[in-house]
Amino acid sequence: MSDQAKEAFEKASLGAENKAYNIIAKLDPEYFEKLKGLYVDGTFGREGALPRKIKELIMVGITCALNRPRGVRLHSQRALTLGASPREVLEAIEVAAIPGGMPGLWLGVETLEDVLQARGQKFE
Repeated sequence: MSDQAKEAFEKASLGAENKAYNIIAKLDPEYFEKLKGLYVDGTFGREGALPRKIKELIMVGITCALNRPRGVRLHSQRALTLGASPREVLEAIEVAAIPGGMPGLWLGVETLEDVLQARGQKFE
C-alpha cells in the first residue's frame, strides 16, 4: 500500500473515520490502491458537475434508504463539515423516506441528532 493512497483516503474522509479502510489497506494493499481509484479519484476527490457537499447529501439519503448506520453517520458528518446546514441534512433524510421507508427516517434523524450533539452544534 502506498502512503499516497492512504493520504488520499484520509483527505477525502474529511475527518470522519472509517476504520474499515485501514483494515483493507493492511490486509490487501493492492485492492486498497484500486479502491482509491473509485472512491477518491472517481467520486469524492473529483471535481465534477456536483459539488462535494451535494454528493455527501446524496450519500446521506442513499445510506438512510438502505438502512446503513455507518454510512449515515459518516456522510452526515462530512456534509456538515463541507458546510451543509443541519436542515439540509434533515431534508436529505426526509427524501430518503420515500424509497427507504420509516426505519431509514428514524435512523437518519437519530443519527443527525447524535452527530450534532457530538459536534456541539444545534439544529437551526
